[in-house]
Amino acid sequence: MPVLPVGRRMFVNAPNDPSHGLVLTDDVGRTGTQRLADGAEVEILAWRPRGGSATRYRVHSISADAEGWVGAEDLRPARQPVPVAASKPTPVSTVRRAEPDESARKFGQRR
Repeated sequence: MPVLPVGRRMFVNAPNDPSHGLVLTDDVGRTGTQRLADGAEVEILAWRPRGGSATRYRVHSISADAEGWVGAEDLRPARQPVPVAASKPTPVSTVRRAEPDESARKFGQRR
């Protein structure tokens, strides 16, 4: 995921726990008491790279007076999560494999 710009509005991505939502953390990553529901609109106030781990974003809730840090995976561009597309079954090939010709010269053999 590319770095999201400050000022961009996004939505909380917590579809696995819609009843409890997403817990915001403080500057050092300690779990706070503020929660945002899945699909809540937030504005990005700042971002912080985390090296090998995910980028963190400081967000402010548009509807509630909540502010804190979330991971990049906790944000999505649309209010509703994108449904996972079911993969289509691979069609079975109707082409028959040719049987080898026993009279033909085999690879690496001379006539």
